[in-house]
Amino acid sequence: MNPLVQRFRAVVAMWIFVGWGGFLLAGFLGLALLTQTGPFAAASTFSAAEFAPGAEIKVRDTGVRPGNILILAAPATVDPATVRCTAKSRVYSTGEQRSRELTGARPEGTAAVMRDRGEPRQFTPVLTTEGTGWMETDFVSCTGAGAEAFALTTAKGIQSDRFRLGAGLLLMLLAPVLAGLGCLALYLTRKWNREAALRGGSTSWPYR
Repeated sequence: MNPLVQRFRAVVAMWIFVGWGGFLLAGFLGLALLTQTGPFAAASTFSAAEFAPGAEIKVRDTGVRPGNILILAAPATVDPATVRCTAKSRVYSTGEQRSRELTGARPEGTAAVMRDRGEPRQFTPVLTTEGTGWMETDFVSCTGAGAEAFALTTAKGIQSDRFRLGAGLLLMLLAPVLAGLGCLALYLTRKWNREAALRGGSTSWPYR
């Protein structure tokens, strides 16, 4: 038999394992994404720098990227609608320092109550910022009805509900395609094995 044909048939036979293995993996990950379980569960812990209501915290000293900030409030019973946060920019060479209210939606992909990894105190996510410039968010301060403390951490790595839904549906659609390729590879391999047996040939692939 032509060596190229032999190699092609070997690749097709390997797709039996690739197709069925991919089907199981894609199905498992897709289901986990859609049900928000395992590694795709809503974020429930964080590492953050705490600050008191009305006090200013210097963002760059916390290691958090200004464009990706998650702000939380304690205790977890604080109503996010009552929280107001203000950001101050760096002092520019002209002596100007800008001040503005931080706006943003309550973050997706987080649990309603989150716990600081360093202590058992519970927080509720208040807002996450997007697209804020690194010089425009140098200081942050917050106030809120009933708030005893605030925490500032990074929102990087938190998966949104939209991401989970989109990725989960994509993997669930991909799973049967991979299974189909595996079945096709199995069918072709068995067909070639039967043809080789009828010709009196031999094959090393145990699919009969």
